[in-house]
Amino acid sequence: MKHCMALAALALAFPNMAVAGLEICNQTSDEHAVAIGYQQDGQWISEGWWNIAPGDCKEPVTGDLKTRYYYIHASATGRTYNGEGYTFCTQSDVFTIVGDENCVSRGYDSTDFSQIDTGETATHHTHTIVEAAAKQDGGKQDNGQKQQAAAAPQTGSGLTRGQHGEPYTDRLMFHSCDVFDGVEACKFIGDGWRFFAYYDDPTPSAYLRQFEGIAPNTPMQVTGDLMSYGDRTVHLAITQMEPLWGEDPYAAINAALQGDWVSGEEGGEESLFIFGSEMHSYHDSVYSDTYFLNIKSDCPDSAGMGPVMVQTSLRYGDTYCYLIDNYEGGWLDLILMGHEARVSYRKVN
Repeated sequence: MKHCMALAALALAFPNMAVAGLEICNQTSDEHAVAIGYQQDGQWISEGWWNIAPGDCKEPVTGDLKTRYYYIHASATGRTYNGEGYTFCTQSDVFTIVGDENCVSRGYDSTDFSQIDTGETATHHTHTIVEAAAKQDGGKQDNGQKQQAAAAPQTGSGLTRGQHGEPYTDRLMFHSCDVFDGVEACKFIGDGWRFFAYYDDPTPSAYLRQFEGIAPNTPMQVTGDLMSYGDRTVHLAITQMEPLWGEDPYAAINAALQGDWVSGEEGGEESLFIFGSEMHSYHDSVYSDTYFLNIKSDCPDSAGMGPVMVQTSLRYGDTYCYLIDNYEGGWLDLILMGHEARVSYRKVN
């Protein structure tokens, strides 16, 4: 059973959403010239240029993505790109350059790029260029946003809504504020997607740190901008978020689900690890898939019965609805709606 609502909502937010490939969108007030870098067959390759007008998008990479990490340099007249220290070879004319070393001695420029993480299994990804990614010529950093964030009240981050992407607001389940793939971020789960607000990218770290002690599965009203998405993963710029204390009718179920589970009385072949609203599945101790969980009153296949656990696969995007028949006494009994197959798990911690 396919779950299309979340994807459809994001498609409305990004009307030029690519079916596959790497798409670059420009949400600044200036035209940007864009170059990309990536690894192919063990070689680092850089390509340019794509001229992207304000409000427009270009697709430097077409077809299914073949690698997780891409790199981008974007520049506009009167501005230089504030990259992250990943250097590639470039030149002023249109180019495709193999190799990222000895750029100057080979007659090229050595140029600073930033990394784009498309996710572990993404076939498409959209990256948005925003004003915060540039600085004025002369090397003077525009620190107005950081100064404002430091003095911002707890109720808001100091960011201006609509400045960094498509305005967005929804109720999400808080996961944690931690280090993910080497980068500090606050993570949320909602409607079969995972959302990341990265520290100072652009949500101020001082604002996000206020939420580090909040318990997993706390409902949060999150308002901000959708910056980019891919691999069922969304990059958020947060202007405001508010814990909705006591507003989860399924808090007891969510609390009981946390921890390690194994199938069958003797352990069986499948094991689960549930943290927050995210579940990792293993078969014979080998990682299988990650699922985003949503406890609801019912689903279309449950004929009004509930509560149900809706599982959305990170790897395939498929959604499954299970009737929660029991979650007490150290046992979790689920019935797959539409198939009436019953599965049971025993808690092991």
